[in-house]
Amino acid sequence: DSLILEKSQNWSSQKMDHILICCVCLGDNSEDADEIIQCDNCGITVHEGCYGVDGESDSIMSSASENSTEPWFCDACKCGVTPSCELCPNQDGIFKETDAGRWVHIVCALYVPGVAFGDIDKLRPVTLTEMNYSKYGAKECSFCEDPRFARTGVCISCDAGMCRAYFHVTCAQKEGLLSEAAAEEDIADPFFAYCKQHADRLDRKWKRKNYLALQSYCKMSLQEREKQLSPEAQARINARLQQYRAKAELARTTRPQAWVPREKLPRPLTSSASAIRKLMRKAELMGISTDIFPVDTSDTSSSVDGRRKHKQPALTADFVNYYLERNMRMIQIQENMAEQKNIKDKLENEQEKLHVEYNKLCESLEELQNMNGKLRNEGQGIWALLGRIIGQKLNIPAILRAPKERKPSKKEGGAQKTCTLPAVLYSCGICKKNHDQHLLLLCDTCKLHYHLGCLDPPLTRMPRKTKNSYWQCSECDQAGSSDMEADIAMETLPDGTKRSRRQIKEPVKFVPQDVPTEPKKIPIRNT
Repeated sequence: DSLILEKSQNWSSQKMDHILICCVCLGDNSEDADEIIQCDNCGITVHEGCYGVDGESDSIMSSASENSTEPWFCDACKCGVTPSCELCPNQDGIFKETDAGRWVHIVCALYVPGVAFGDIDKLRPVTLTEMNYSKYGAKECSFCEDPRFARTGVCISCDAGMCRAYFHVTCAQKEGLLSEAAAEEDIADPFFAYCKQHADRLDRKWKRKNYLALQSYCKMSLQEREKQLSPEAQARINARLQQYRAKAELARTTRPQAWVPREKLPRPLTSSASAIRKLMRKAELMGISTDIFPVDTSDTSSSVDGRRKHKQPALTADFVNYYLERNMRMIQIQENMAEQKNIKDKLENEQEKLHVEYNKLCESLEELQNMNGKLRNEGQGIWALLGRIIGQKLNIPAILRAPKERKPSKKEGGAQKTCTLPAVLYSCGICKKNHDQHLLLLCDTCKLHYHLGCLDPPLTRMPRKTKNSYWQCSECDQAGSSDMEADIAMETLPDGTKRSRRQIKEPVKFVPQDVPTEPKKIPIRNT
């Protein structure tokens, strides 16, 4: 009994030293029905009703004892992330996850019009699709110290009549400008925000004081808790946190996909605080100072007549869909490439086997042709011997006659070519190899085949041929163009200036030198 009494006295003294403050409503009243709980990982404090605690753990106040209660963690600690709010540039406070996997402050979700909750009691998941996208970056916050973040997120206006003051929800919370209607009042939207001129001074003063106390307590609580907790209690908290993170990871992979509007609406990149931080970090790593660039503070969202200007989307819907699906596309492309590579390897192996068989058949065909030539010569000798025996000249039969040689064409230069084997596999005229038959290109002048990659410069595709056009290799093209070159001469004009004049050569005529001319034959008429 004395030990229990001593623990209760220590806890009461600790409670007097550190008064817990809710980071949503900035209230310090902790009742049995709505107590202030504290995250055992980040140390942030919040009312159960303000955060929508659904009683998934039996903890009422996790810091009350080391062993009597179950550890409690906020949603960001359960997921193991350092979130960034989509509605404001501030990074302090407690967060809730949206249905699309983004994060927002719970206070921003409560005060920004158009933000909805899937479950009102649990205040999750947060839905941002019902809010108009034109609100992002539409107004400039009057409380932001950094002008680069003044147009990020969504700004709300003062609820006092025609006041035109705009500010972020968390910026207004820092100044103590947020208020909530009493529970007895039956109002659809009980959350109000006023500027410094229209807010209650006393209410603003104690909220501002509680906010500063909350910030100082959150910074000191983690260090003090690490000193007070025993290693066994810290190990128990870490083990429970790992279980929550594994459960959150499983829920993230199995949850249904969030509804996305079919029409993609443009949103300025400068309206995202996380994007600006990443760009600033990139500029810092590249050694670029962001202070030298002026910040455009003009209201670019509205024109002179008050109507909103049309903004072209920086990223089209097709590009967004491609960006989201590019990982799947890359995996499919890699699988297709691996499959095509396997098919190519198989075909190359088959091609090598066919080349070996083809070479063997060519050798056997050459041997048969040589043997056929020898037998033909022997047959011709025997046939001539029979003719001498008979004493008559016998006609050689067709089977013993030599095959007729093909007459060379004019394009081939008139040179006679020996009869060669039928070219089933053509060889390249440069590399002398017969692989990649589908990439061999025939020259219409020299009748040689060339690989597309062996040409200089190499070709990427087969040239298009028609009835009236043909293709020739570079050597044949140079040989043909040298005969058609025109000499460049300078021609003097009457005004004294000179210009180049093309002199076209006359066609070279063949004139025989030592051939005597024959006299013309005069026809004689018969009389």
